[in-house]
Amino acid sequence: MTSTEGYTTESIALAVAPKVPALLSLAGSIYIVWSVLSAREKRGSIYHRLMLGLSVSDILSSHIYFLGTWLIPRGSSGPFGDVYMAFGTFETCQYSGFFNQLAIASPLYNVSLSIYYFLHIQRGWKENALKKVEPAFHIIPLVFAFGTAITAAVGEMYGNVFWTCWINPDPPQPYFQYFQWSFLFGPVWVCILIQLSVMVTLWWTMRKQERLISRKYELKAPTTATIPAETNGTRVRANRRKRQSINDEGKYSSRIAVQGSLYVLVFCITWFFPTVQRISELANGQNYFAIQALDTTLLPLQGFFNVLIYMRPKYTTYRRKYPDLTVGTILKIIHDPKVERKLVTEFRSMHTRARDRRSTTGEFDFDGQPNIPEEMESGNIADGGTESNKTNKSEESKDIKMIESKDTRKPTKTSNTRTETASDTERDVEMETDTPTTVRRIDMVGRIQSVSSDEESGLDS
Repeated sequence: MTSTEGYTTESIALAVAPKVPALLSLAGSIYIVWSVLSAREKRGSIYHRLMLGLSVSDILSSHIYFLGTWLIPRGSSGPFGDVYMAFGTFETCQYSGFFNQLAIASPLYNVSLSIYYFLHIQRGWKENALKKVEPAFHIIPLVFAFGTAITAAVGEMYGNVFWTCWINPDPPQPYFQYFQWSFLFGPVWVCILIQLSVMVTLWWTMRKQERLISRKYELKAPTTATIPAETNGTRVRANRRKRQSINDEGKYSSRIAVQGSLYVLVFCITWFFPTVQRISELANGQNYFAIQALDTTLLPLQGFFNVLIYMRPKYTTYRRKYPDLTVGTILKIIHDPKVERKLVTEFRSMHTRARDRRSTTGEFDFDGQPNIPEEMESGNIADGGTESNKTNKSEESKDIKMIESKDTRKPTKTSNTRTETASDTERDVEMETDTPTTVRRIDMVGRIQSVSSDEESGLDS
């Protein structure tokens, strides 16, 4: 299937697919870098420094994924036809290939992160002991990444791989596949195996620890025949506190293991399809569009997935603490914890005002439920309300008609008569102000009387 400009649909899709994922990854990685560099306590943490290195390496590769085919030399072609939006030159392709090879630092940093979790949880290493091996966590990824990238650049191995530039010399050379596997895909699969092994070990350790805790600190009430009641209760409470303390420590270790496992899962998802694509090339000598599309879409998303996992512990903590807050408010608190109390107070006061406003207008009750009148609930609303309302209205209308008929029979042709009527009305008001219904009726009479006087005076004139 071809487009009107002569490019295949597959070519257009592969050129456009990495743009949005790469931007999301760039934004996420930049946020992690800013978050670590702006907080002194994070700069002093090994975990956050490892995340800083991982995010920097992701920024270097994600901006290349975003530029994509723009850096490929003009007029290039591949297994799916001519390359769409190929505006680059030989030099831009070399630039793209160099930073694509630097992407190997991300898998190696993921291994460093897994080993950190292993030593911290499995071996029980403290922060001071981990600082002694921390330089290796950074040196190995950086040395290997820059060493292979420079070697490939010196050997002029970079070329078009259809949606970006990497090790694929033009014209193709018989040795380039060996460099592809030894410089990138071989180390990637070694990293996957190491991380899976570490995570399986951590999960097994956590499961074993939980079973030991449940067995050792299971509460067994001693018999009151041999132990006084006061001593029995004291021991039970002490045992509970001890078990609770150990359970909390076990839960903390489990949360760390879950956090590390999520990083491994994201790494495996993003790097699985690129390696499958290369295996299919070696085995069958051809590219499959479905696998290539998943490659170009998922590989640039690693930084975005990383920032979601990075923010997950704080988000879950604030969500448990403030279950009524919106996602946006919680993200603002994560961004700046100093404004936590201010944002919570503002949100709840605004929510309270809105609820009160809805309740006063009859839209909602104070509990947030629709304020449905009783007449509507009983189904008696029809042409003026319930039977009782209609009875009251009919009685009032009869009273008004009766008063009007009495007023029309009174002589009101002279001003003296009008004065006497008004004075009588005033006396009646003074006498009967204690009765609300009488006041309402007399008030009605006064109003009707005044209207009748005005009308009559208008007729006389």
